[in-house]
Amino acid sequence: GTFAHLAFMAEMLLKHVCLDVIDRAKAAVLTFLPILTWLPSYPVKQYLFSDVVSGLSTGVVQLPQGLAYAMLAAVPPVYGLYSSFYPVLLYTFFGTSRHISVGTFAVISLMIGGVAVREAPDSMFYTLPANGSNISAVLDVEARDAKRVQVAIVLTTMVGIIQIALGLLRFGFVAIYLTEPLVRGFTTAASVHVVISQLKYLLGVKTQRFSGPLSAIYSVKAVFSDITSANITTLILGLACIVFLYGVKDINERFKKKLPVPIPGEIIVVIVSTGVSYGLSLSEGHKVDVVGKIPTGLLPPAAPEFSLLPNLVTDSFAVAIVGFSMGISLAKIFALKHGYSVDGNQELIALGLCNFVSSFFKTFAITCSMSRSLVQESTGGKTQIAGLLASLVVLLVVVAIGFVFQPLPQTALAAIIMVNLLGMFKQFRDIPTLWKTSKIELAIWFVAFVASVLLGLDYGLLVAIAFAILTVIYRTQSPKSAILGHVPGTGMYCDLEEYEEAVEYEGIKIFHSNSSIYFANCDLYVNALKKKTGVNPEHLQAALKARKKQKEKVNYNHASPSKICKQGVTSEIVSNNHLMEEQRNCQSGEVHSVSDSEQSVFLKPPGDVTSIILDWTPVNFIDTVGAKAIKQVMKEYAAVDVQVVIAGCSSKYYDDSTREVLNFFMNTDLVFPTVHDAVLHCQHSHPAAAPGIQMTREETIPSP
Repeated sequence: GTFAHLAFMAEMLLKHVCLDVIDRAKAAVLTFLPILTWLPSYPVKQYLFSDVVSGLSTGVVQLPQGLAYAMLAAVPPVYGLYSSFYPVLLYTFFGTSRHISVGTFAVISLMIGGVAVREAPDSMFYTLPANGSNISAVLDVEARDAKRVQVAIVLTTMVGIIQIALGLLRFGFVAIYLTEPLVRGFTTAASVHVVISQLKYLLGVKTQRFSGPLSAIYSVKAVFSDITSANITTLILGLACIVFLYGVKDINERFKKKLPVPIPGEIIVVIVSTGVSYGLSLSEGHKVDVVGKIPTGLLPPAAPEFSLLPNLVTDSFAVAIVGFSMGISLAKIFALKHGYSVDGNQELIALGLCNFVSSFFKTFAITCSMSRSLVQESTGGKTQIAGLLASLVVLLVVVAIGFVFQPLPQTALAAIIMVNLLGMFKQFRDIPTLWKTSKIELAIWFVAFVASVLLGLDYGLLVAIAFAILTVIYRTQSPKSAILGHVPGTGMYCDLEEYEEAVEYEGIKIFHSNSSIYFANCDLYVNALKKKTGVNPEHLQAALKARKKQKEKVNYNHASPSKICKQGVTSEIVSNNHLMEEQRNCQSGEVHSVSDSEQSVFLKPPGDVTSIILDWTPVNFIDTVGAKAIKQVMKEYAAVDVQVVIAGCSSKYYDDSTREVLNFFMNTDLVFPTVHDAVLHCQHSHPAAAPGIQMTREETIPSP
């Protein structure tokens, strides 16, 4: 019987363990593949039609943008189509957002293009003609493009690895270090770089592509230095495309509630300009640059050239963080609007898988696109089925009809890129708003913009992040300090300078500073305490010493051989009248007998301050240096008979590293949970300090 019972218990335990393992495995699979949480219960009748319309609408936008953004990435246009298919397909399975459209994006494409141009500049690919004639060196465009493609692919692989690693390590919070003003200033600067990079395609001039610091200035100088050789046909066609696209965008914005789907201006421009180019032979007859050869079909997977990796590590981190920041910010906006949640860590893993796996199929790094995401959401997209259908539209072009777009003029793609950036240039409107609300955030925006324009996107981003961190240090170095007073009839303590009804208790100073106390600002905290309270123990000690000297001098001048006149310490500096009175007392034979304790009485602080309360309600942490500074200032005030107590201090501040130092005041009656309790203690310790405005512990705080 006992054996059977043990066997039964073992069986039950095994079942419990197995069920627990199965539940954990199921949860892990559902977390890793979010599609399994919604696809089995997908409401076909309610969602399918909306997703189909949204997918087709997004696909016709994704197609021209893929071709155009490949130019920014400094790779042939067909690679933009590859990057618009594979990552979108993968995100359908691994992403948690239902509305964002992943794929090529202008800012990321430009960052990749800058790295590709740096690692494979034109100067590396000039070759002399085989016949050895006097003709100057010729640029080997095919070899240059092949090298740049390899650089972009390796960079994308590394970006994917970084994003996957950060996601697995639960580092989805890293995006918070890219504060919104920083991101908006950075993306505005990126838009400036994009427009400058497209000027040569719009004008039809032949200039090299620059990268690195001051590349924007060099590019503008090169374009306008060669502007006399601009192709008029190219310019007219490009301007016509810009005007048409701007008009279509304006119509879509004005009548978005009446239009069932937005007018697909980009695909119209691509089709019409391709037809015009083919019909009028613009490439041969008018020297208009066109897209050129677009291979039909998909390329087989191939391993990246990892030998290029050492020079790309820093750039990979920049692209990975910026790409994730763009994606998660837009995903959270749509999730909040439609009432669901997104997982930042899973988004990192999803983007990382999209980049890593797709890089073996010749793609470059992707993130979500704001313009396409707005199209996907505004046309009724409900799930990532819409994104899946959009990728199939691109696949159809790549497999079947890619050759049709070979006569597409590059100036039309430049027009598409420029018009799509109009929304980003509207971010200049942030400047007056930030000027009114927060000049520090305006400084972050401005530094991010200027640094990214002048130094390039990679160095500019590093400078912007460093500056943003410095502003945090600056804010802790310059906290707002105040003396609090009690609002009668409530339990509230407010700034005396801001609230007229607040009343200060006589003999009690309540000091408030909205900053933590650590090595970088503890001296500033102590200085602000002394300045705000008006009680400086050093000055009081100096006055005490001066007074003692004067007292010794008076005693010396008026001492008699038979009697010595001893004087007690008063609360005022001895005046001439006092000296005359004391002289008369000594001459009449009065002797003031003073005990040792009475001789140690010090000057009273200004205004008869007997207690100082440190309001630590806003303090998040203190380190050992800050704790020692507080300990020292408490000793200094105690030496001049001023009691210092602490209010609103939580035990969570005390970790193992600071507990020993902080025990100085933790083991005494100097720490209180609230300012109210500290005030009561000070009043009871010095009952004569605040006559007429005493509070009792039973005094309650009125409900709001």
